[in-house]
Amino acid sequence: MKILLTVILLSSIIAAQNTYSIQPGVKNNQIVLELSNISLTESANNLEVKLIRNSKNLSFNQTEKMIENITQGEETEIAFTFDVDYNIGNVEVDTIEFMITDLAYRQAGNKSVYLTKQFILQYALPTEYKLEQNYPNPFNPETRIRYTVPIDEKRKTKEVSLIIYDILGNQVRTLVNEQKEPGYYEVDFNAVSFASGVYIYRLQAGSYVSTKKMMVLK
Repeated sequence: MKILLTVILLSSIIAAQNTYSIQPGVKNNQIVLELSNISLTESANNLEVKLIRNSKNLSFNQTEKMIENITQGEETEIAFTFDVDYNIGNVEVDTIEFMITDLAYRQAGNKSVYLTKQFILQYALPTEYKLEQNYPNPFNPETRIRYTVPIDEKRKTKEVSLIIYDILGNQVRTLVNEQKEPGYYEVDFNAVSFASGVYIYRLQAGSYVSTKKMMVLK
């Protein structure tokens, strides 16, 4: 996903909002700010672009960057890359905000020229149950299992169980056994005390049942 927008420098404060759909678990998303200097007489120097409002569901590789110079009538792009966590539960909306500050004005004793830009990131809740293949697989000793609980017209919680069995069908570990709201979930499984071999994990919620195999390899 790439979001492209234009922020006008050396102008009045901008406080616009944009809404974008985004998928939990997706890595290397990008927000690209296109900065334009519309001044006819002066350059924009030492610009700081900073993420001032973030979400616990997002991981940015950098939260601030500097632009040394944009000459009058010119423009430049600056990109921020981020990953979206999968385990966000039933979160539907996140809001993030950037601020652009002219540090040269501040250092000269003038009032800083600054702009802010908000993005509303919207997550579509899942519409069906899904049990994903664990990753990594084979593994030693830890792996991660992802699953989704769908939304319905009543938006009720669901009784969800996620259980590990050995190849003979014996229950060896319960990872989840509780009410879950519609959303995206992941759980870690540590098999440090388990022998090498094939194991089965089983997700059940009401009449829905799904099983997959995984391998502990030591």
